[in-house]
Amino acid sequence: MSIRLRLVISYLAMVFIPIFFVCISVLLVALLYRGDMKALKNIYLPPAHHQHLSEKDQLYVELHQQTLKNSNLFSDPSYLKKIDHQLEHSDTTRLLVRKGNDITYRSSSLQWVRAKDLPSFGLLDEADPLVEIDEQFVSIKKIDFLFPDNKEGTLFFVTDTSSLAKFVHYSFPVLFGGLILILVVTNGLLTYFVSKSIIRPIRKLQLAAKQIKEGNLNVPIKPMSKDELGQLAQGFEEMRFRLKESIEMQQAYEENRKELIANISHDLKTPITTIKGYVEGIQDGVANSPEKMNRYIETIHKKSIDLDHMIDELFLYSKLDLQRLPFHFESIYFDHYLQDFVEELRFDVVGKNVDVSLEMEEGGDYLIIGDREHLKRVIINIVGNSLKYNDKPNKKLSFHLESFTTHILFKLEDNGPGIAAESLPFIFDRFYRADLARGTEKGGSGLGLSIAKRIIEEHHGAIWAESKKGQGTTILFSLKKAGDNSEKDINH
Repeated sequence: MSIRLRLVISYLAMVFIPIFFVCISVLLVALLYRGDMKALKNIYLPPAHHQHLSEKDQLYVELHQQTLKNSNLFSDPSYLKKIDHQLEHSDTTRLLVRKGNDITYRSSSLQWVRAKDLPSFGLLDEADPLVEIDEQFVSIKKIDFLFPDNKEGTLFFVTDTSSLAKFVHYSFPVLFGGLILILVVTNGLLTYFVSKSIIRPIRKLQLAAKQIKEGNLNVPIKPMSKDELGQLAQGFEEMRFRLKESIEMQQAYEENRKELIANISHDLKTPITTIKGYVEGIQDGVANSPEKMNRYIETIHKKSIDLDHMIDELFLYSKLDLQRLPFHFESIYFDHYLQDFVEELRFDVVGKNVDVSLEMEEGGDYLIIGDREHLKRVIINIVGNSLKYNDKPNKKLSFHLESFTTHILFKLEDNGPGIAAESLPFIFDRFYRADLARGTEKGGSGLGLSIAKRIIEEHHGAIWAESKKGQGTTILFSLKKAGDNSEKDINH
């Protein structure tokens, strides 16, 4: 139930419950002072209602007319008994006649009524009074008139209301106090439960906000309901979770940054130290022959090239890491693209004892959306890594290309020393070298495969390796085939 609905129900209850209790109180007061609800109906209903008189009211009107026309009839006991009999058929009302100060006729059930208990002649009442006579409550209606001898006469219509009126009379303070108590308790409970359903979640959110402010993001925020406050708590929980993820990611980035700086420092120090040593050798005259001088200069040049290559790869990896490297995607028939690359590679490795082969399914669909230059760097890095660590006199590079329903699969197999099983999951991590002892000797930045992985991921593909120690290594990557909206989607 929403807070708005709860507040509306509470408001309606606080309005209508008091109205209901006021009506009950009015009824009790009416019973206390009138003894009969019909008296109130006759007072408050519009005049048009009185056109429809009851049998009892018609009798009252007829008797009133008789008092004006022929008041002598009310001295006739037989006539009075007839009237009393008519009243007996209507309800518990009975007739009593007073002449002067004496009661000249009374119904058999009114023997206990005394003359002094009756209202005085000429006393006007808007409604039937409720009086207590001899511990009995009765409602009295009267009609005053004059007998033929000019003596004062009064017709009393006495209605017994003892059972209900007596109960109300004696219990009225308790009943009225009970109604007030119920009203107070009801409104108090409504206020308490509505406030509790609002204040408790707010306090819980306040505590959660305080914990977040203090940096404690490990305490989950559980919604206590499905209303607006529950939705707010859910929003707080999502905010806490994302904030925690952001902080953890920031901490991981910070650790990676420290590791990156340490690795860069280590990898840059080796060629710089070599260059420095050879330069000092030249300065100290160690290279005292043209042959030594040429060897020193060639070493310095080679290390400078390695250093430049390392800086280029670091710069490229940094741009990939910050997602600032531009990609120019276009439609590429990857089979033709790979054939051209293999032809260039064969030309580059002439005389280096490297056997390059290519196998692919003829007639397959190899159309993809990709960036030519970056995909070329991926393959170059994979090939360079394979050749760098291959210690066989006759090296082999076997390229394979397969077409599947939704993607193409590229494989490069070599006959190198292979990679140990414990090192295989980490070869795409930056600065990781499976052979740490020979890593710096082989040169490179340790970022080749990591850059390849980042580029493949930017193409929404996957890259992985399969290898066994002493049995060569296979590097594989898959790329999605081009569709009608592929280029649009990947650039988006």
